[in-house]
Amino acid sequence: MSLGNIHPMFSIPIVHYPMANWAENKKKILDSLPPEDDTQSDPQDNGLYTDFFINSKAGNEELPSYFHTVLGVIRPYMADFTEERRLEFVDMWYQKYYKNVEHKVHTHGHSGWSAVMYVEFDPEEHEPTMFYSPFKNPWNGNLETFQPPVSEGDMVLFPSTVMHEAPVNRSDKRRTIISFNIRGHVDFVKYKLWDGDPIVRVPKHDVKVKDTTIHLA
Repeated sequence: MSLGNIHPMFSIPIVHYPMANWAENKKKILDSLPPEDDTQSDPQDNGLYTDFFINSKAGNEELPSYFHTVLGVIRPYMADFTEERRLEFVDMWYQKYYKNVEHKVHTHGHSGWSAVMYVEFDPEEHEPTMFYSPFKNPWNGNLETFQPPVSEGDMVLFPSTVMHEAPVNRSDKRRTIISFNIRGHVDFVKYKLWDGDPIVRVPKHDVKVKDTTIHLA
């Protein structure tokens, strides 16, 4: 018998939806994606095809042309996920991974939820998304990882802040995903000064203000 109680302080949810009628919906989605040309290639020329860089250009407030096709497929699952409460799509993009292509560790921002839909995915040859715990194992100090047991036609949703990566595609088969970011309703912003993400700059040296030295730790 235990002498104390264990209280789980935090948990990191990941929501996993297998989507119905996948053969039909897969064709709809693939047919709606842009053609693979130079405008869709990663600027780093690493073999990744995506429209992320086009969609995220400053001033581009439109969702991609295939958004409503994808929305028609995911709508019932998003209704279940949100209980049909207000939902805002921040952006959406696709990524096609050919052999030896990967997407290294990253996050999708400081708030909200993100999703990965596995449009072309062979679990016998492809690896699912690798997620990294935001804190280390307290017993051994190791950073733990998690890969959801997904199949083609599945969608996972997770907090945008969680670090993750797409492992190297070691197969000759193409791996294709669609990803998007969502958020719930936020309060109206009454005034905005400048654009861009906030950055806190900490001076490297002491700053003197009216002959008083402020020591920055």
